[in-house]
Amino acid sequence: MALEFFTPQDLPPTLAQEIVHFLDSQTTSHPFQFPPWADSGSRFAVLRQANRIRWFASCGTQFPLGRRFPGFRALTMNRGPVCDDRGLCRAALQELVDQSRSDKLVYLDAAPDWLQSAGPSSVPEFDQDWKALGEGRFSLRLDLTATPDELLAGLRKNTRYEVRRAERAAVTVEPSTHENGIEDFLRLYLRLAGRKGFSADSPDHLRRVLRWLMAEPSRGALLLARDHASVAGGAIIVRSGKRCWYVWGASDKRDQFSAGHLLQWQALLWAKSQGCTEYDFGGYTPGATSGPAWFKEGFGGRVVHFVPAHRCVLRRRPYRLFRILARAR
Repeated sequence: MALEFFTPQDLPPTLAQEIVHFLDSQTTSHPFQFPPWADSGSRFAVLRQANRIRWFASCGTQFPLGRRFPGFRALTMNRGPVCDDRGLCRAALQELVDQSRSDKLVYLDAAPDWLQSAGPSSVPEFDQDWKALGEGRFSLRLDLTATPDELLAGLRKNTRYEVRRAERAAVTVEPSTHENGIEDFLRLYLRLAGRKGFSADSPDHLRRVLRWLMAEPSRGALLLARDHASVAGGAIIVRSGKRCWYVWGASDKRDQFSAGHLLQWQALLWAKSQGCTEYDFGGYTPGATSGPAWFKEGFGGRVVHFVPAHRCVLRRRPYRLFRILARAR
């Protein structure tokens, strides 16, 4: 067993397509692991068996102390690695650990999209060199196998009302296919970040992802809600296999209607039209009675709990220094 390593610059197009097919075949896949999601400093790790990809990780290079200290590097796998076979995944992770130690990396972070086991697992998620970071993420996942009418009936009463109110206000929702739509969404998104005080993702990163989706319209969409000629909101959704994820959203507050409710409803219908059987609403806080979690809960779905992100420390002395400096900040 030997891992192959590539950068976004030297990844052959045929291999990139093979990786996409593999990701579509895995229930533990996530859009963040698709090669077009990676930035220029990323590394791709591929494991083959019998000439087929069996394990994949898109690894982002981090400089936790800043680029003034280029020797202090770490790798992070956001929603990765991807492999449905937990035993094989542990073995491949060990090989990645060995290679990363040779490359003088300080630590590795892995945050695969694995659900917590309901009971004792026959295969531990990570070996003893990996330590959990936190308690794990939550999300809501909605079964899309019902008919549209059944899905609509399953909405919370006030959610269904807001969907219908936006439709009565003649708000339209359609996938954007032009660069202007990207810039319209970015204006909404950055305005929302300023209003809510959260750290926005890089506009350049969003542009790259959205251009990829526009080039492959069955992979995902930027849905824009329009009130006549005015853009009132947008939602970015991405598909992997039979599951679709809500990744980003933003809308302006309007008294006459809620663009967010209609956008989410149309996102569910888009996912269903692409053959998806499940819709993932993204981050969720169980028990919330307001805010985004309460909004998402109005569409139904079951709560899922993911395995925590884990960290493997490769160079203990530099890592201890990093922890001291981090606490000082």
